[in-house]
Amino acid sequence: MVVDDEEQNLRLLKAFLEALGHEAETAGNGFDALRKLNSGFDLVLLDIVMPGIDGLEVVRRIRDDPEVSDIPIIMVTVLGDRETRLAAVEAGANDFITKPIDKLEFRVRVESLLKMKEAQDEIKRHRAELEETVEKRTAALLESEKRFRKLVETARDGIFIKDNKLRYTDVNTAILRFLDIQLSDIIGKTDKDVFGNDIAVQAQNVEYRVLQGQTIETQERLIYKSQPISVDCIRFPIRGSSNEITGICGIVREMVYRPLMTSDAPSSGDDYISPAMRSTLSKARLAAETNSIILLTGESGSGKDHLARYIHDQSSRCHGPLFAVNCAAIPSELAESELFGHEAGAFTGAVRRKRGLMELAEGGTLLLNEIGELSHVLQGKLLTFLDTFSFTRVGGEKKVTVNIRLLAATSKDLRSEVTEARFRKDLYYRLDVFPIHVPTLRERNEDIPVLVKEILSRLSASMVLRETPSVSFDALRLLCLYSWPGNVRELINVLERSLILCRGETIGVQHLVGMGETEKADSLVDPCKPLNRSLHDILGETERTLIEEALRRSGGNKAEAARYLRISPFALARHMTKLEIIWR
Repeated sequence: MVVDDEEQNLRLLKAFLEALGHEAETAGNGFDALRKLNSGFDLVLLDIVMPGIDGLEVVRRIRDDPEVSDIPIIMVTVLGDRETRLAAVEAGANDFITKPIDKLEFRVRVESLLKMKEAQDEIKRHRAELEETVEKRTAALLESEKRFRKLVETARDGIFIKDNKLRYTDVNTAILRFLDIQLSDIIGKTDKDVFGNDIAVQAQNVEYRVLQGQTIETQERLIYKSQPISVDCIRFPIRGSSNEITGICGIVREMVYRPLMTSDAPSSGDDYISPAMRSTLSKARLAAETNSIILLTGESGSGKDHLARYIHDQSSRCHGPLFAVNCAAIPSELAESELFGHEAGAFTGAVRRKRGLMELAEGGTLLLNEIGELSHVLQGKLLTFLDTFSFTRVGGEKKVTVNIRLLAATSKDLRSEVTEARFRKDLYYRLDVFPIHVPTLRERNEDIPVLVKEILSRLSASMVLRETPSVSFDALRLLCLYSWPGNVRELINVLERSLILCRGETIGVQHLVGMGETEKADSLVDPCKPLNRSLHDILGETERTLIEEALRRSGGNKAEAARYLRISPFALARHMTKLEIIWR
């Protein structure tokens, strides 16, 4: 095939080839060439500068098409500089001829490449025969338990085989050792028999798709004999002699590292006493029972990722992975690859195929944090993905279908972003299926004693402290009175700093440095209060002191007192009723 946008060049090159005894097809541009090209061609002569797509792009597309990727290509162009030659070689061209064409050089180069193509075809034929032989031997090996045992007995990874009813028909010794069971405990049984219903449902969602021909890699969290196990598993279909799918083969490896979201979440909402947080957790539990998209809103640092973990742990996907990505922290040029993955050669530096977070979260949950920061281009691709939960990797052509649950979080007002044309309206309505607002810490200051206890316990463990220091009454009251503009994230930072400063002693007011409104709050602290009180008593007395002080300063004006406390008049009335405060 001769590809050139100038008719004169097409006639000349075709005449040269026919003079050498070859038949030649012509194409006036790159698109026409790609439509006509098939495995029957032995050589392509290709111009570089053409309208539509240039010759270098045509070369790349030919090399990416497995049907025609091995056809030799000669670039024929007036551009003979070194940079152009290097670009042609990098794209996949075999040779390069500069116009005007020397007939002798043309004949030598064409005949040389045709001989190479003939040799390649011979190699391909032998390879096909070899692959056919290997396939037959492999099929015989899979049918023979004895041969299969010899092949996999020494494998360190677990290998299992299931029939098309998803019953275990064979496992290797590594699986038995991994699960600490006998062969009779698993052969002929299903995942429900071995692991229980929750894990069985998770596995079936994947394996039904494998029985339809897909190869699927997953990262899973299992509970077996009360022990948590994190595994990486790849499942692929087993085909019979007629290419029909007869079962599944899986390879299991215990994970050493998994870049999952690791923030802790409360096991229940019973410890929190604030109405705002109880309402939020109630909605979260309701959302966890579905697979719907959830949009988490709230100020930065209020704990949206914390709530995402809670929803995941309460859902049927709790045995699957939970991945989180901060959309604001990913460079725009890498965001698509990070989410959807890429194929080898998709761009400079893409030396191998990479699975994106959409694939890694298979069977689990993906949190898109700060989703309002996504570019418009990626917003469009995400919208398309949400319709079918299918996508193509960057630089790829094959559709990838995944089974994941999507959570989105933002500290922005997406309605305003839509109004300002910074966020797509159609994507906003697609995400806003079940919105949950995460309250700020100042809206739930009743929960601060519980949060302090949780956070100090977690920080003490991470800092390898012998025991968790206690908090003095004055320090706890100060924490309860502070407005926390940085929300829970600021509270964590203050407590971590206090652990460093207190040196294992009781955390006092002097250790709570870095709080912007310490002076304001400190004026309401009574240092003479006893320390031997419960958290409930301390919190109640703190609320009473704060409300009475606000009413005193406002001269009894409840609306002004509410503004001083940064709560609504209705919230003030509710607190006064609860604490039986009567102010005239």
